[in-house]
Amino acid sequence: MLSLRRLEHFAVLAEERSFSRAARRLNLTQPALTRSIQTLEETLELQLVDRAASGLVLTEAGAMVLERSRRMLGDVRALQREAGRLRGFETGTVNFGVGSFPAAAFLGSVMTRVARDYPGLVVRVETESWRRLLEKLQRDELDFVVAVTHSLPPPADFQVRELPAQRMGFFVRPGHPLAGLGQESVRGQIAGFGLATTTLPPRARSELAALFGLPSADELPVRLECDNVQVLCEVAGASDAVLFATHEAVRRELAAGTLAPLILEYLAPAPLPLTLVYPGGRNLSGAAQLLVGLLEECAGCPVTPQAPPPAG
Repeated sequence: MLSLRRLEHFAVLAEERSFSRAARRLNLTQPALTRSIQTLEETLELQLVDRAASGLVLTEAGAMVLERSRRMLGDVRALQREAGRLRGFETGTVNFGVGSFPAAAFLGSVMTRVARDYPGLVVRVETESWRRLLEKLQRDELDFVVAVTHSLPPPADFQVRELPAQRMGFFVRPGHPLAGLGQESVRGQIAGFGLATTTLPPRARSELAALFGLPSADELPVRLECDNVQVLCEVAGASDAVLFATHEAVRRELAAGTLAPLILEYLAPAPLPLTLVYPGGRNLSGAAQLLVGLLEECAGCPVTPQAPPPAG
C-alpha cells in the first residue's frame, strides 16, 4: 500500500540529495530511511534514485513521483488545516514555554506557520531555562512546555511526550586556538578560554565539572550565562569563548561556517531527550493541540548542519 510517510521521506531525500543528511533531518537512522525508499520503489515497481559519483540523482520516474508527492503532501496539509477550522481549533489563545535551545532550533519555524496559516490563533511564548519554565507550569501560567529535560526530569505526575532528541556539544569560531585539536588537548585547555552557555541545572553543571576533571561544579569556567542563544552565538563567533549548546540550536551557524564543533564529547554522548510537558490532570485545548502538532512537525525538520571535522 502506498504510504504518505514514505512519500514524505522520498521528498526530503530528493531535497537533500543525500541519505545521511535526509536521515538526520527526518530523525531516522540511515538504514531505516534506505528501507523506506526501497519499500516505496517496490510498491511502485519503479527505480526512483541513482547513486552517482557526484551524489544522489533522481531517475525520470523519480522526478515524476516527486512532483506528484509534493502535490499530494500539500493536499494533505490543506485537508488538515480545513479539518482544524471545522473543529474550531484555529481560534483561541495558547500560552506555552520553550527552552532556550529548542527555541533557537525551531521556534521561528513554528511561529511562521502560525502567522501564515492560523490568523485566528493568539499565541504567547516564553523562552527561558527549563527550571524557570517548570515553575511557571506548576503555577498554571503555561499550557505546556517544550524543553531538554535530561538534567531536571519532570515531576512523575506530569504528562510527557517525546520530540526528536538533541545533542550537546562545544562550539567555537573558525580559527579558534582549540579548533582542530584532539579530544585530550581540548579537554586540557578548554578551561582557560571560558564557557558561554545558558542557565544550567545542577546535574548538567556536575557533568561538565566531571568532564573537565574539576572537583566541584563551583569551579566551572562559565564566563557568560545567558538564555538567549543568538547572543551566545554572536559572542562565540567574535571571541575566544567556547559555546556549550545543542547542535540543533546552532545548525544555522554551523551551516554558514561561523561556528565549528570541537572534538570533545559531552558525558552524555547519546542524544538528550527533548520533551513536551504538561500537568497530568490537564486536557490540552484544541488550539493547544494544534500548536503541539506544529511543534512536532517543525522539531523534526530543522536546518541541516555541516558534519564535524574528523578527529586528528
